[in-house]
Amino acid sequence: MSFTYRAYEVDIRRTSSDAPPIVVNDTDELVAGLREYYDGLDREAVLAVILDDINRILGIYEVSKGGISEAEVEFSNVLRPVILMGGKKVILVHNHPSGEAVPSEGDIRMAKGLFIACSLVDIELVDNVVLGSSEYRSIHLEEEFGRWITDDLPQIAGVVASGVIRREDTDEQEAGS
Repeated sequence: MSFTYRAYEVDIRRTSSDAPPIVVNDTDELVAGLREYYDGLDREAVLAVILDDINRILGIYEVSKGGISEAEVEFSNVLRPVILMGGKKVILVHNHPSGEAVPSEGDIRMAKGLFIACSLVDIELVDNVVLGSSEYRSIHLEEEFGRWITDDLPQIAGVVASGVIRREDTDEQEAGS
């Protein structure tokens, strides 16, 4: 039996530049720098800003372009360029063509899943930003995301670390405290 296949090669090249490295000190600076890309865009677009361990930008990768109300984000499409470029951190940025910077339920759900996926490969998801026409919002500062981090994530981490946590075990621990 013989197989026919195509071989693919991925090549990431670093090019030298006389320009000083750009360091992301805060979200305001990052958003100001990315506004030009998003201005006038009539569909959602998702960018991954790839950072090293001291917040220098290694690259900006277009993860996805979608329709007027959503863009599909596959976690592998976010993580692949970060890993290949040797990044330690990533900031995800996407726009809402409606002009409203309020994260949707889908945005928050995606942020939670990406947070876990990044954690599994030792990459820090620094922020997940939604751009509106005149403002932006950090999904990580949304009340629902914060509650998930403090209440639900420890449960999830326990399941990942030990296999399964039974409800009775957690109830007994809480009663004994």
